[in-house]
Amino acid sequence: MTADRITSDESEGFFNDFIDDQLKDKVEEIINEGDLDRIDSDNADLIVEVDDIEPPTLVYGDEQEGGGGGAGSGEPGDEKGKLKFEIPFEKFMELVAEKLRLPDLSKEGKGKIKELTYHYKTFGPVGVLLDKKRTFKRAIRTSVGMGTYNPDEGRYDVEIRKKDRRFKVPQREETPKFRAVVFYIGDISYSTFGERLILEKRLLNFIHHWLDFNYGKNNVEHRFFVHDAEAYEVSPEQFYQVSNIGGTQAAPAFDLISNIAFNEYDPATTNFYAFYVGDGELFGNDAKDIVKIMQDELQPIFNRFGFIEIQPSRMSCLNETVAKAFGSDKVVRTTALKSKKEIVQVIKQLFEVK
Repeated sequence: MTADRITSDESEGFFNDFIDDQLKDKVEEIINEGDLDRIDSDNADLIVEVDDIEPPTLVYGDEQEGGGGGAGSGEPGDEKGKLKFEIPFEKFMELVAEKLRLPDLSKEGKGKIKELTYHYKTFGPVGVLLDKKRTFKRAIRTSVGMGTYNPDEGRYDVEIRKKDRRFKVPQREETPKFRAVVFYIGDISYSTFGERLILEKRLLNFIHHWLDFNYGKNNVEHRFFVHDAEAYEVSPEQFYQVSNIGGTQAAPAFDLISNIAFNEYDPATTNFYAFYVGDGELFGNDAKDIVKIMQDELQPIFNRFGFIEIQPSRMSCLNETVAKAFGSDKVVRTTALKSKKEIVQVIKQLFEVK
């Protein structure tokens, strides 16, 4: 048998199907372990680098074998290796939603935000805006029937009667328009550094992509905040690069979020999300103050508010206090992230439907 390798064009469809099947089985591994980066452009693809995928080798069979193709070279000693490729952002997130069974978050805001448009789909005998074209056509038909318009006999009178008039009748249409604002809050006290910051970035990076996927990139505003003893709004770059200052008081950050939510947005037409990340080590009445702000101001207007303790210690108390106050609340979620292998589990806890 003559083994001629088929061209890339001929193999493209098969190879894409092969990659899709491989990705479905490796979604969780990619999120937890893989190097998952996104190019910062409007048509952003994901750069995925995955171990243990063996690209198929395709060859033509001879005529006696029916011209079929086979996957794999069949040679001993073949080894699986690292494969790096681009995949459309939307495609990967669809696989994530399917594999992790994550809900369509935009449904949470359905009916909450409406975009009103008016279309002239019907035409009636009464109204304000006269449709001249339709009116004239009806008037000609009427005039022909009455004999006042007959070019063959030199009669060109077109009479526009009341019953010939047709008006444009606007129909109001309400289309759900999803707009979301996301607040990311990070603890930058002395106890938050090193691997904790790496875990925060990996988790929040996914959340950022997931919300963009659900609502559409142009419909989501992402805002970043940090706190030590005080609270500050920072750029996304500063959020992960800000120096650890010392001291911990988280309640001012929640006060700041509340002021922004009520003063800079309309709570009736905005979908709010927030995610707090830190070690959970708070002191004094700080955790109780946070619960009060949540109960009185934030929980009633937010779609989701997640508390994630990153590598919690024996002194971590925030999640315990919040969980006691909110129990199995649909809006407020508490979880802990100890290592990158738990990222998928944490994502499910934050976004699953209760």
